[in-house]
Amino acid sequence: MRYQGIKVTVVTGFLGAGKTTLIRQLLEQSPSNERWAVLVNEFGDIGLDSAFYADLGVAISEVLGGCVCCTTSAAFQQGLNQLIRQYNPDRIFIEPSGLGHPKQIMQKLRSASYQDVLLLTGAFCVLDARNLKDERYTKHDIFNDQIESADGIVFSHVDRYQQQDIDLLEARFGKLTSKSSTSKASTPVLFMSDPMVLDADSLDIGLMDSSSVSTISDSDLSHSPSHHHHHEDANDVKIPTQDERWSYHKQQDAMQVVGWRWPNSDGFDQDKVASIIQNMSKLNGVYRIKGVFVINSTEALFVNVARGEVVITTSSWYEGSRLEIIGGIEGDWLEFAHKSCAGLL
Repeated sequence: MRYQGIKVTVVTGFLGAGKTTLIRQLLEQSPSNERWAVLVNEFGDIGLDSAFYADLGVAISEVLGGCVCCTTSAAFQQGLNQLIRQYNPDRIFIEPSGLGHPKQIMQKLRSASYQDVLLLTGAFCVLDARNLKDERYTKHDIFNDQIESADGIVFSHVDRYQQQDIDLLEARFGKLTSKSSTSKASTPVLFMSDPMVLDADSLDIGLMDSSSVSTISDSDLSHSPSHHHHHEDANDVKIPTQDERWSYHKQQDAMQVVGWRWPNSDGFDQDKVASIIQNMSKLNGVYRIKGVFVINSTEALFVNVARGEVVITTSSWYEGSRLEIIGGIEGDWLEFAHKSCAGLL
């Protein structure tokens, strides 16, 4: 019998859609006799997403700087190969950056270099339907690419939808009924629940039409659609040690990211952090804020902001503090963010 390989599930979604929330929910369903792991990409250079999986004790491999969306990059293959070698998982969840092109990732997973090693079983796009009325999203190539590449659409923040959101959702995907929201005849399959839930039995949704999937030669990948951005050479960027303060800023197309990192010896005041994050969340041009702020020797505040909605929780943490903000090139949010972070300590 032909070896089917490690199962791979790709979970995409634009900035703040809820990819990490969905993957966490899926990881909690992992069978006791299987090892599940996550390859997570971040647009930024600090490494924040793995912190939001830390309490689950799951195997994580990080690819920083958005490189997982460039399938020819060594970083993508190194991160994936390292995860396979070290943990030999039964299933890998790949969480691309919210600014990543999933089509390139899926082509790479089906390429000759991973034949008989990996089996792509499904791609899901986490979608907040409220973004369907915002041209910043609907006119963004990556936003549409993520939807068009998906076998299944998993709707997030359903409890906050208004009738206009439902109307726009149905205009794009068709009339929602109890049958169409789960029927395999729907393309893509729609999953809507409150709270957001995806059953692990649905993870292999992409295999239902596996007869049409063919292996792609590695040379074919050079013709994949791509976006344009600058990759800094590793020698150009000095990543400091964990006991140093550090910040950076970079731009890709019409988006930019700024990040800070503090040693774990720096403690933060909860009220001050909450106040500053609330103010930054209201700035024009800000798409996403994620952060971890040490408040004592064993705990930190976990900050998660999308669409101006702030969620702050407290959890165990034993490393340093970090913060990243992703926004457009418009507005004066970047200057305000620098001033605000200077006043955090």
